[in-house]
Amino acid sequence: MSLTPTELTLLKEEIGERDDQIDFLNAFINRDPELLSPCLIVHGYKAVGKTLTVKKFLDTLAVTYTHVSCDQCVSKKMLLRRCFDGIRVDSGHVNKREIGTRSDFQMYGAQGDTFASFISAMEKFTDKHKYTQHHVLVLDRVDECFEYVGDVLAAFTRLREASTKLKNLSVVAIISGDDPKEIVTLSNPHVHFRPYSEDEVVRILQAKQLCKFRDDGDGDTTDFYNQYVKAVVDLFYQYTGSDISLLGDVIQRLWEPFIEPIKEGRLKTTEFVKVLKENIDLFTHDGVVSNSGVVEFKTLQMEQEVTNTAGGHVHDLPLHSKFLLLASYLASYCPPRDDILKYSKIKVAKYKKRATKASKVGKHGAGHLGKGDIDTRMLTANFSDLERILAILSVIYRSYAPSLNKSDKDDLLYMDEEIISNEEKKAVEKSKFTLTRNIDLTSQIATLFSLGLLSKTTSSDILAAKVRWRCNIDWHTAESLAKSLSFPIEDFLMDE
Repeated sequence: MSLTPTELTLLKEEIGERDDQIDFLNAFINRDPELLSPCLIVHGYKAVGKTLTVKKFLDTLAVTYTHVSCDQCVSKKMLLRRCFDGIRVDSGHVNKREIGTRSDFQMYGAQGDTFASFISAMEKFTDKHKYTQHHVLVLDRVDECFEYVGDVLAAFTRLREASTKLKNLSVVAIISGDDPKEIVTLSNPHVHFRPYSEDEVVRILQAKQLCKFRDDGDGDTTDFYNQYVKAVVDLFYQYTGSDISLLGDVIQRLWEPFIEPIKEGRLKTTEFVKVLKENIDLFTHDGVVSNSGVVEFKTLQMEQEVTNTAGGHVHDLPLHSKFLLLASYLASYCPPRDDILKYSKIKVAKYKKRATKASKVGKHGAGHLGKGDIDTRMLTANFSDLERILAILSVIYRSYAPSLNKSDKDDLLYMDEEIISNEEKKAVEKSKFTLTRNIDLTSQIATLFSLGLLSKTTSSDILAAKVRWRCNIDWHTAESLAKSLSFPIEDFLMDE
């Protein structure tokens, strides 16, 4: 006996957009095992409701079934043992605690080593407990098992031929790809789950109500949520397709930052277009879909570092390497002719540039921009000599390093002659400080080169006088790195 018309109507209202598939399942799966095919194949793309529909249908049919996640099995032996143990537990004749005990092993032996031993163990179980009730075995994602199990699936299709005592056992195999070659010519009934259309995805996600406002003081927010779902699906359907799980994850992850203007009281739930325009950057970020569905485990400190800074592994470098990287950035993007103005203590009088014919033409709005008229941060990094990088490094480190510029003279509680003498020694040491004598710069340059943060000219050029270096980080990374060191990098990039 299959489902009644009333049960079918209620099930279709609960599942949604799967009326044809439910009708097919109702035609092939019956409470009477003799009216059901030994093996039913349910196939379709991922996240289109195959497992949900099959489980809801079996629950409504009130038939005993065992669900086995085959993608969690690494071998055929593990798959067969989970099938046997699951059938016994779901039948109600065996307690979960009895599985794997010594008496259980003495009774059934190695029940999952081969398919023949699986059939033998199942026959012993049915004879012992007189189990003749219809039982459905659901092999979910059977094509995603670590070991190829096409031969096992083919054996399940001939289960009733192999044993006359297992007439009450039926198999429903759920796959996402094509049929295995072992069963492609067999006459097993198939139920195909087509991909959802864009309108169907919108209706399903709107009905699920995945996100809600914590405070419903603004009245009914259902319309706002429905508009939000429609916007997300319109923006990402071309990428995600009908993957309900992926789209649901995107909706849940973007919900809290999306409703931030409403929680702050600046906008209302009736002003959806304004909220969308203010948060349009959330939908254009690179990590919106690339990491969806992936569970990330981070500490609070790691999340704060990702939120407050940019550059990733650059912020894990030691202090000297950070200054060396900033020095290479300044050397790569600043012309050498300005070094004496920016890094020297000598006050050089500014000079006026001679007004050439090209500059006059550019001043009147005609012609092309010269290289000096473009911000250096928008240009390509230039190769620079190592001596110039080290000279810039010595200047900026001596002026801005916390180890050299930290003073104790403001500590009034411990102001004595010893602290004053230490301050004088620090001043002398700072004036005579040379970075190359204190640290091993060669190894740090090699480390930065191995990380891809620095690049050098090829050493195979026999005409090259020496190796030159160039910085590979962008402006945003250099800016965040300079902020972490309290180093005013903009003062050295802007033309005075």
